[in-house]
Amino acid sequence: MTLRVDEAEKQATALRHRLYAGERAIKAAAWLRGENLLENAKLHMVSNWGSAHDGNKAALEYINAELAKVIEKIVADAARQAQRDMDYYLGRQGGEARQP
Repeated sequence: MTLRVDEAEKQATALRHRLYAGERAIKAAAWLRGENLLENAKLHMVSNWGSAHDGNKAALEYINAELAKVIEKIVADAARQAQRDMDYYLGRQGGEARQP
């Protein structure tokens, strides 16, 4: 069975997208599993809007304090999702690429 050129181009594009998503998941998984991640990479919410206003600054301080309580779970969940994405995008050998 001979593929038409347009069908081959569509399949190649789908494979490139899947490979890109897999490579992105690999990079994310590697970073999320790095040593001393929580100590060296603190996540903070920031706002460009109204950063000079005291109310906005105070609200962000409260949000960041709450974020600090759950950051370990967030990072662990993100690492698991990156692993699933990596397995999905790079582990599948045939068929059309689809979103997990």
